[in-house]
Amino acid sequence: MQPNYQPNLHNMDSYSGIIIEESRRSEQFSDFTPIPCKGFNLLCKAKRYGRWWVLKGLKKQYRQDENYKNLLHKEFDILISLQHPNIVSAYSMEEIPEIGTCIVMEWIDGITMEHWNGRKTEGEGIFLQLLDAVHYIHAKQIVHRDLKPSNIMITHNGNHVKLIDFGLSDTDDFDILKQPAGTPGYISPEQIISRQADIRNDIFSIGCILEKILPGKAYTAIIKRCKAPIAQRYANVDELKAAFVARRNSHPGIKRTIIAALACIILLGFISYPLLHQQEKRTSPTPAHTEAKKETSRQQASNAAPLSENKQSQQPVAAEPSSTSQTQGAELLSKGKKAIDKMWKESGIDTIRSAETKSKAFYQFVGKSNDFITTTYPQTFSKDITDNRKTDIIYELSSYTTERYIRPTLSSFQSSR
Repeated sequence: MQPNYQPNLHNMDSYSGIIIEESRRSEQFSDFTPIPCKGFNLLCKAKRYGRWWVLKGLKKQYRQDENYKNLLHKEFDILISLQHPNIVSAYSMEEIPEIGTCIVMEWIDGITMEHWNGRKTEGEGIFLQLLDAVHYIHAKQIVHRDLKPSNIMITHNGNHVKLIDFGLSDTDDFDILKQPAGTPGYISPEQIISRQADIRNDIFSIGCILEKILPGKAYTAIIKRCKAPIAQRYANVDELKAAFVARRNSHPGIKRTIIAALACIILLGFISYPLLHQQEKRTSPTPAHTEAKKETSRQQASNAAPLSENKQSQQPVAAEPSSTSQTQGAELLSKGKKAIDKMWKESGIDTIRSAETKSKAFYQFVGKSNDFITTTYPQTFSKDITDNRKTDIIYELSSYTTERYIRPTLSSFQSSR
């Protein structure tokens, strides 16, 4: 394969109706990198216009076979009619020396689903994207017929799904491929013996995919119905998606997420309380301001008067209320932290194994600690504690509870999802 060569488009537009601008025909592909591919197709990664593309053609031994050439043309005509964020995009069909006729497609920076190993909640999101893509092609009367993990790309950036390889896809517009097609392990039984494409063929394959990416008991009933005899399967993707979403929303993992969200809302209450309190103090006079002004006036009068030995000896006494307030504040803060620690220990969250029970206990702790910090505990403060100091104590207790208990627990919920 030459590193650089000129695309030669000889009347490729007549088949598909796609016109490639003359200015773009003069661009060269470069940096060719073969992509391993089974079957009769050839895949190659190449660069043009400063970006990467994928070229899909036929292996050398198939390039002169009219049936395979028609299959490639059919795939291009199907792809060019599809515009969906979860389906690979095709841009043109070109004749390239030493490669032959090729479909020019977008390059997807990612991995196939068969190499993906993410968290369960990510798998649920990926599965829903796949359903959206399949629903779209079914609405256009297209049956993919070869849905499997290796034909589903997942981008590195954001777990975005791209359905690829429409080489075996079928639609009533074509009579080229009316024969059994698919991959063992994902092909429906009726596809092996029947030439008639049916959207329920894809439903069977989707069930096999779901079983692979979300194993376990959670979706067993849905998988079983997808793989049931054709008359007993979901009639369409909408029906399958409704069942999947309903099952997902009833799963304990979703309940944990909801509780975590509620905890975050309460956490915002922790943080916003002192901030709002400070805002009120900026906009209206408070007893604390009045007391501070009086204290300032007394200090100014004291400084203006002649100093005597008696007054000098009384100066430390005048500072005692502030010192006492600080001492009381430190004691109240320490006492409050111990109360929060006891509350957490009594909740038993560290020893609970059931995710659902643990979530419930955590939510109760968040509500109880919030009431204690912002309502119950401040009512026990001495009148000697200034409003400023009260606000500081509430804020410090909120921060302590958040950093010591709430954030770590939310993180553990997130990592276990």
